[in-house]
Amino acid sequence: MKPEPSNPSEPFPRERIPPEILEWARQTFNEEEFLTQVREIETTGGLPLEDFIAEIEARAKAK
Repeated sequence: MKPEPSNPSEPFPRERIPPEILEWARQTFNEEEFLTQVREIETTGGLPLEDFIAEIEARAKAK
């Protein structure tokens, strides 16, 4: 994959997403579920960092 020509208004160059990845994403993405979760975060303010920092740290150490 080659990056698209640079656009000075974008801080990071973009790469073309392969069609098979786009197809997979379209098949696995559930817009209704996503929007429900976004609305919940907007309503509740989301989780405090303390509620999930241990999980993030564990995943980072595993790599």
